[in-house]
Amino acid sequence: MKIVLKHIIRNIVEKKLRSSIVLLTILLSTFVLFIGLSLNAIINETYQTMLQGAYGSSNIVITKSASEESSFYGPSDLVIDHIGEVQQLNIIQGSGKVRIEGKEISSSLYGLEATAARDFELIDIIAGETSDDLQSVVISQRTATQYDLQLGDVIKLEHGEDTYELTISAISKLTGIFYTEMDTVLLLAHPEKVNELYGLEGMVTSTYLEVDAENIDSTLSTLKENNDRFTIQKSSAADTILRDEQTFQTVMLLAIIIIVLISAYVISSLSKLILSERMPVLGTFRSVGAQKGTMNRILLLEFFVYGFIGSILGIIFALLALPYAADIFNEYKAYGVETVVHYNFIYAGIAVVFGMAFPVFISLIRIVKTNRKPLKEVLFETANIVEARSKWTILTGIILLVLAFGLYFFNTYDDLVLAIISLLSLFVSIVMLMPLLLNGLATVLRHIFQHSTNGELKLGMKNIANNRIVSNNVSMIIVVFLLLIMVGVSSNGIDHYVSNTLTKDFDVSVSISENNQNIEEGISSMEGISETSVQTISLGSSSVKGKENSFAVYGFANFYDVDEFYDGITYLELDEDNISTLENAVILDEYYMDKYGIEIGDVVFVQPVDIHEEAREQIESVELIVSGKMNSAGFNSSRDSVFIPIEIFEEHFATIFRQLDLRLVKGEMAEEMKATIQDNYAPYSLEVVTFDEMLGSQKATIDTLIDGITIIIGLGMIVGILGISNNLIVSFNQRKKEYAVLYSVCMSKGQIIKMVFAEMLITFIAVVIIGLFGGYALTILLTKLLHAIGLVSEFTFTFGLFGLLCFVVGVLLCLSTLTLIRKVFKLNIMKELRYE
Repeated sequence: MKIVLKHIIRNIVEKKLRSSIVLLTILLSTFVLFIGLSLNAIINETYQTMLQGAYGSSNIVITKSASEESSFYGPSDLVIDHIGEVQQLNIIQGSGKVRIEGKEISSSLYGLEATAARDFELIDIIAGETSDDLQSVVISQRTATQYDLQLGDVIKLEHGEDTYELTISAISKLTGIFYTEMDTVLLLAHPEKVNELYGLEGMVTSTYLEVDAENIDSTLSTLKENNDRFTIQKSSAADTILRDEQTFQTVMLLAIIIIVLISAYVISSLSKLILSERMPVLGTFRSVGAQKGTMNRILLLEFFVYGFIGSILGIIFALLALPYAADIFNEYKAYGVETVVHYNFIYAGIAVVFGMAFPVFISLIRIVKTNRKPLKEVLFETANIVEARSKWTILTGIILLVLAFGLYFFNTYDDLVLAIISLLSLFVSIVMLMPLLLNGLATVLRHIFQHSTNGELKLGMKNIANNRIVSNNVSMIIVVFLLLIMVGVSSNGIDHYVSNTLTKDFDVSVSISENNQNIEEGISSMEGISETSVQTISLGSSSVKGKENSFAVYGFANFYDVDEFYDGITYLELDEDNISTLENAVILDEYYMDKYGIEIGDVVFVQPVDIHEEAREQIESVELIVSGKMNSAGFNSSRDSVFIPIEIFEEHFATIFRQLDLRLVKGEMAEEMKATIQDNYAPYSLEVVTFDEMLGSQKATIDTLIDGITIIIGLGMIVGILGISNNLIVSFNQRKKEYAVLYSVCMSKGQIIKMVFAEMLITFIAVVIIGLFGGYALTILLTKLLHAIGLVSEFTFTFGLFGLLCFVVGVLLCLSTLTLIRKVFKLNIMKELRYE
């Protein structure tokens, strides 16, 4: 065994280019697998750490109930004496505008006791000291860096018609309560100072409690019984960031599948060459008594060594790159939120084991097939570039092609697994049918140019047919070609959705955590607002024909007002009698109704669920009668919106959040209205965004995912290019004798070069034609996959990207051909003609 391993290592070192390609391929597969498995958990943990960090070590948060007119209260209003030992921190929240270097910036002002804030791990002072002086404030390290502020600098705070001068006494690390500092400047001041801004005394807007974690549920119950005017909840439930985890995980899965497909094909192609070179050794071993099984194990050991080295290198690079990859998907990185990276060694183990087994599995069938040959054939095996077409291979390719489109028509419910199998079948069928396609193209070209006197062109067309190297190269190019088209089609479709489908139905949107009529009426009556609409949103699930679906459930007081306010919502068909008379009428999206064959008048059942998509306790499914069909693409890309009357919504569903959408009077600026709302309602938990900000955020998130996949495919493309280069070098080495023979029968080197150029040109034509039809087929099948992950939009073949890829392929083939031409000029004819 030691001798065998020594021989394997020597071969790896000697064949530097090929070994580098194989190792890089395995490294990339291991790298992408570990990163793809790890990212979602890291992003979730980062966001959860940020949310919980904003409440420090507290585990209970108390605020005034939304039904109360004012958010302010006195600490003595709370009844907390009988819950045992407790740590308490009272906070009063305000807002204003600060002027720094002549710039007016929105500011949030928190009044709290500095000592208690430290105890609750809400601040971490890195410069200066906190002070009880009413004119002193604490700022974050981010604010200090961004606006070049130093200890002792004076900040002017404008609140209403008053201006206050505040001195920076300390700078805190960006942690704890400063996690809430996003697009504003957060100032921590003395509670009395914030009270002074509002003309109050001794008032607060929230209370943080730190109680015994083991008894937190009983403590919550006791507090709620004795404080019915307050909202009391665990700090872990006080705020939530909604992430589309399914889409993110699906994109990561696609990235893994894409890179594994590229890697599998590269390794499969190179395994042919490796085994071809091992034939003499294989014959020698078998001639001295080695069994076929023993030789199979020796050859598998070689690929295992490749896998071992590649997977170890891959996991090392993956561990080093994981923090940087996670940073790319951390949407709050710009606000200073550090990515929380914890290495999951189970994922690392899975990636390493996969990397080791992957090349062994890919090469197993080819190894067994090679070793089945009789000893005589093995001993006298010579390099052969002719592609022996197997009827079974062609038949299998045709079956897979039919299967790909058969699954497309069968997959009426847009099942994700079936969509993935359909796409994989298309890729595999194209690779298996490649020799047949090339032979067919060569036949057509020979028929077209049958009267041509250009011998080099005719010889080039003949060489293309049944040529193993050309088949491998074209297959490798087409696989990467189609994968890049897949990314381009997806990106173009998403961009079309964001740019055209999402219409500007509102100028400013205000998210309110609870139903607070006073806030909604107050904002709606502000000067400069022309129209308003309220969305009350929850989640629900429904099972139709054995398929479970999740929905965004909207409660509206009047269905017709929704159609008038939102251009992104279009009612296609309404049963006005049902809508006006039924209490349980529901309007569903056209996409959902067509998919499951639902008609107006049918009965559907929707189960109310919480934010974790778990059924609400003691709440049964709600029976609803379909009374309308709509296109809800303007609300979300998955078109999973359900509209029901507000009465039945409030009876059965838990409001996750309410959204007040505002249209402004012509001439009013959305940014100014946003700032005014934030100033006037600073003590409340309101998230205010403009339409342009929302649109930019959605596009940035999607672009990040698309860019991530593009980078991964780009890495795969590099591997593919290296594989093609290796194939061309091997092709030249195998055809040197052929070139020498052609030269010896009166063909000049110039004519040989013309033949090589003709082969290159025909290869390019093959890539363009197969890429065009394959791209169209891919676009059709890809639509099902994108619908399955919630991207229900218009996806079309992109000729711009197709042309760019054709240009890149043309350049690549020209550069490769120039390398071959150089070798042809240096070819030693006599040496190659010599018979050993």
